[in-house]
Amino acid sequence: MAGDVIDMKLSDQVADPKIREFLYLDLTVEELIEKMRGLKLEDIGNDDYAPFPAKVRGYTGAVDENGDPWLIKKVDYEEARELRIQEMAYFMDFILNTPAAPAILLNYDGTLYRATKHVENAMQISSYNYLEPPFIKVLANDLLNRWLFFDEDRNPNNYLVKHDDKNKPYVVVIDYNKADLETQKMKIWGLEDKFGWHREEKTRFLTLLKPDNFDSLSIEDFECRLSLMESISQERISKICKSVFVGDVLKDAEKEGQQIGKNLYDRKCYITDYFRKSFSERDETKQKEIDDRYAGLGQSFMDYYKRKS
Repeated sequence: MAGDVIDMKLSDQVADPKIREFLYLDLTVEELIEKMRGLKLEDIGNDDYAPFPAKVRGYTGAVDENGDPWLIKKVDYEEARELRIQEMAYFMDFILNTPAAPAILLNYDGTLYRATKHVENAMQISSYNYLEPPFIKVLANDLLNRWLFFDEDRNPNNYLVKHDDKNKPYVVVIDYNKADLETQKMKIWGLEDKFGWHREEKTRFLTLLKPDNFDSLSIEDFECRLSLMESISQERISKICKSVFVGDVLKDAEKEGQQIGKNLYDRKCYITDYFRKSFSERDETKQKEIDDRYAGLGQSFMDYYKRKS
């Protein structure tokens, strides 16, 4: 059963075939890793593929075999090592059914690049009321992932909202620059008296994921993500790490893969245990009472008063 849970594909969540293809949602993580290792980009250095904000930060553009745009930037050896490790966060997002823009280290003819697929025709999540459905639950579940990566710098720029061919919105995660997979101790740990955390770095940008935003949620809202996390074994994580790290910039891919696999496994055990202790089951009786109380007020008023109750 655990293997079945792990191998669920993101395409189950997204019906639009163009979106599935763009984000590789029909692949397994093993197939995705292989595809990223064999990624071929053309027209490298063409600024037409890069929006102005990206060019200001030193990026240029390229295009893949499907004609999809990528943003690329040359990196030195030390930064390349960090990027290769941060790639694992992207692949873990994929395993955890989180739509995310590919962010990888690209070795092209001996030149190393930071490469990320450019998500066009999307808006930052700050353009929406992200404390309302469907975004509040997406962010709540994404908190699990960012905590797993010790990523303390999540701002509205890191979440893009696209609409599919039925005009249904969905959130795409971008940017793994602040992911820390190497620290072996807990940098973010939970409060005992209420849901929340201590954070070592305490950057100002994590307010998008502040605990107070999710007080009204129940454990059912996290169940799918928690179950996925719990089902992933340390052996599987380490195996994926080693397959990601083999190659150019890590001296001992097996050793690094084992350690980061252990780090992620230890973190996910802590996180899932903490969330299950912190959130209770939905009180269906109380929910029905609220629904009945405001049923005659019309849907908009009903939704409003339910939030206030």
